[in-house]
Amino acid sequence: MNILVTGSNGQLGNEMRKAAKGNENRYLFTDVNQPAGVETLYLDITDLEAVRKTIADNKVDIIVNCAAYTNVDKAEEDESTADLINHKAVGYLATAAKEAGATLVHISTDYVFDGENNVPYSEQDMTDPTGVYGKTKLAGENAVISSGCNYIILRTAWLYSPWGKNFVKSMLQLTRD
Repeated sequence: MNILVTGSNGQLGNEMRKAAKGNENRYLFTDVNQPAGVETLYLDITDLEAVRKTIADNKVDIIVNCAAYTNVDKAEEDESTADLINHKAVGYLATAAKEAGATLVHISTDYVFDGENNVPYSEQDMTDPTGVYGKTKLAGENAVISSGCNYIILRTAWLYSPWGKNFVKSMLQLTRD
């Protein structure tokens, strides 16, 4: 099976890379960032034709979208970039998945809710994002659903890993300081 992973140099993408070691499937790790020493195929998911070509040329069966604009606070002042990555590019992945008969696994967020519930949310609960980040992530979910592709949408609250910035690393740094 051919599995394409977007955003593979971020927190989740790096964990996917570790989990794929020794796996019998063929993984194509893609990102727009190309750090030295990391084997990654360049793919700009905001370019529909590049997405189509990469998926078709590699006969991709599954796309795992780990790419996202995740700076919640900065999204408030950079809505166009957040929307491009979290919404439009996700729609491009969904369109290409539909055309190729691939399944898209899209990682989303609990920010699609307003945070007012006193109990855990379920996928049947009404969405009501309060900020740009949540609104763009919800628009991305809707683009996937409306595309007609085979999909799985996973919503998560936090990612923790040794890679990048995250809540645990921030709290450890604050404790040290």
